[in-house]
Amino acid sequence: MLNTLWTQRALIWAFANRDFKTRYRSSLLGWGWSLLQPLATLIVFAAVFSIVFRVKAPPLGNGQGTSYAAFLFTGIVTWNLFSSFLNLSMSQLKASGDLLKKVQFPGWAPVLGASIVQLVQVGLEIVVLAGLFLWKGNVSWTWILAVPILIGTALFAQGLGLMLAILNARFGDVQYIVTVALGALYFMTPILYPIDLVNQHGHILGWFVKLNPMSWYVQTMHDVMYSLVVPIWWVIPALLAAGLAVFWIGFVVFNRFSEDLGEYL
Repeated sequence: MLNTLWTQRALIWAFANRDFKTRYRSSLLGWGWSLLQPLATLIVFAAVFSIVFRVKAPPLGNGQGTSYAAFLFTGIVTWNLFSSFLNLSMSQLKASGDLLKKVQFPGWAPVLGASIVQLVQVGLEIVVLAGLFLWKGNVSWTWILAVPILIGTALFAQGLGLMLAILNARFGDVQYIVTVALGALYFMTPILYPIDLVNQHGHILGWFVKLNPMSWYVQTMHDVMYSLVVPIWWVIPALLAAGLAVFWIGFVVFNRFSEDLGEYL
């Protein structure tokens, strides 16, 4: 797999470069839109859940009060990485259908190229998140641990995205099912609320949240960025290993069922 990816690196970058040039091409704000959407979501959700529903965030790692906005944005950044990779994988493969009918190339190349571009947006969101924590004085070396967590999240999402992309190429309803499922999964992930709140109310709901893989990625990001604590030693390696495993499975499945891909797109 790694040898194949390395061999096709120029093709992947060519698709990434194409997306760099076309994304927000006719927009005045350009890449500014990549930050406006998560910031707008942050403002609305922070107002609704912290003021109306009075959801309280855990104490900041520096011991100086709490910040629901910082807590929420940490979860949003992690979730956006996951959901955007899933949606882009399906849409980019569909968008490359005409080209795949004319030229023979790996169908996963445009998918990975689009993901590279998406990583730039995630990087911008991380910069804003870091600035928010710097303003709060909530800084620690544990931030470094966010890197393998985000890498694991990206690999996990990309693996699922590759499998969903090939499935969506054959059955167009998949993208609509995924949209509905992501909407439900969003509220089953501790983004809008701390995980302790679930543990206090309802054992069945708590198990659903704990069995959700994204709960582990989001909660671990909360630990290292917000609470400034180091998770149990096996958690981050396990998240990274799970991401690698799912990516490998997704890559294999995609290659296995993409022989007649052009006929379905």
